[in-house]
Amino acid sequence: MSTRYRRLDDRIRELCAKVGATEDPDELKLILPELKSAIHQMIERLRIKAVTVLSDRRDFPSERRKIS
Repeated sequence: MSTRYRRLDDRIRELCAKVGATEDPDELKLILPELKSAIHQMIERLRIKAVTVLSDRRDFPSERRKIS
């Protein structure tokens, strides 16, 4: 597929729609690996975002101490 996608989630939605619309096993063999790759990319982006957000926090709830 040579079409460029602006957003990864749009690409995933489009691939999911194609999976739901096709009954051709050969077409599924082409679509499913691409969908798997796109989902993997999304997971990696979310991991990076989570690490960034969590590393910017200065005190985590488990590290809070009461001042007596």
